[in-house]
Amino acid sequence: SGACPMHMPGHKRNSPFSWMEPFARMDVTEIDGFDNLHGAEGILKDGMERMALLWGSRRSFFLVNGSTCGILAGIRSLTRPGDEILMARNCHKSVYHAVEVNQLKPVYLMPDVDGETGIAGSIRPEAVEALIKAHSKIRLAVLTSPAYEGVISDIASISAVLHRNGIPLMVDEAHGAHLGFSSRFPGGAVRAGADVVVQSLHKTLPSLTQTAAVHVCGERADEEALARELSIFETSSPSYLLMASIDSCVRLLEERGEELFEAYGKRLDRLDQRLSGLSRIDIWGLRQ
Repeated sequence: SGACPMHMPGHKRNSPFSWMEPFARMDVTEIDGFDNLHGAEGILKDGMERMALLWGSRRSFFLVNGSTCGILAGIRSLTRPGDEILMARNCHKSVYHAVEVNQLKPVYLMPDVDGETGIAGSIRPEAVEALIKAHSKIRLAVLTSPAYEGVISDIASISAVLHRNGIPLMVDEAHGAHLGFSSRFPGGAVRAGADVVVQSLHKTLPSLTQTAAVHVCGERADEEALARELSIFETSSPSYLLMASIDSCVRLLEERGEELFEAYGKRLDRLDQRLSGLSRIDIWGLRQ
């Protein structure tokens, strides 16, 4: 419109750096017509509703502080100081930080170890059931699936075990935002019965670094409590560049997701074929 912006950010949609100019023009703040992430009533509300519809959640939130703020807020909204929390031993450091900040008492859930590779395997539903029987004060369970090595746990069975005992499940699905969008990949935690699911869009989908989402799925999670905690753990000055990236990613999946994932699957098939002919050398130089 040619108006002079007298609001933040301080660059006033200009930049002394040529590489920054296109971004500066789009870097706005909570002015009329651009909504407010922590009290969304307009375009951001519409975007988050489209996200919830796409993933199949009850309510979804844009995150611009990565999955970390979703994990901190999610755990805070589902526990009280002094509660016991059942957590996989290979959880992200943000889960440990939430335990410290909220003064929780962790009960560690050990994943199986793959004998051939030595990496952490999946979480068994039987192990979950054994621990909640031994610890009657557990108020929340948190696990990572996919794990950092790509291992996926049986979220549906684990959810069923926990829900029979009145315990909500939160899944750190930071590396699994793509799950469920193609028959080539297993379904994700949102539709498998988890109560709160946190995803990093930037890890496996075309979205800018630091963009993520948190989905409220089950009835055991209070969406308003989660919204309040997000206003504490997430910045009060969210980047519109990052939120536009999230919105564009959602629209891309809506409009071309099936086509793009099919092409991606074919590339993975070709990669598997090429890798299958390779051998490896162990540390002693013996071909295997």
